[in-house]
Amino acid sequence: MSHWNTALRVVSAATFTGSLAFAGVGAANAEPNTGNASDMNTLAASLSKGYGLNNCKPQELSETGELAELVCGQSPDSNGPGSGVYALFSSSTNLGSAFSSTIKDVSLAACGDAGASPGTWKQNGQTGGQIACGTYKNYATLTWTTDAKNVLGHLTAANSDVSALYQWWRTNG
Repeated sequence: MSHWNTALRVVSAATFTGSLAFAGVGAANAEPNTGNASDMNTLAASLSKGYGLNNCKPQELSETGELAELVCGQSPDSNGPGSGVYALFSSSTNLGSAFSSTIKDVSLAACGDAGASPGTWKQNGQTGGQIACGTYKNYATLTWTTDAKNVLGHLTAANSDVSALYQWWRTNG
């Protein structure tokens, strides 16, 4: 199982239990590769409203072309997601592969008025990237790419309401 899918499962479980716990990987004295400060700041600028470096934690990089990854807990917005995972990639090819891998175990559903999943989302009349909505282990999920920035985002709700998660994302990005 890939690190990215493992992170999503951990975040989904944390949504249910209300806490996050991460197991270490590698040598005891090895510093995890979490990317450089510039890439982390680039990724932080793409987080959904309410998330930032103050409430999201860098994660070890393990996916091909991954430059930075942040795992976020419950949104400060009481109507927001239970958790989020965001990643910055070096190329559109790596971004596309990560998107496909992330949604492979999701029971896909329509993203509100955006239509079937997976599909595309638009901003100011232009295609912004790919989007997929659905449920994973009875929790609503929304995964999207911001193609111009090579960023992948994944939100998990604390319930199974896909439509409410999609509406929150449309308002808060």
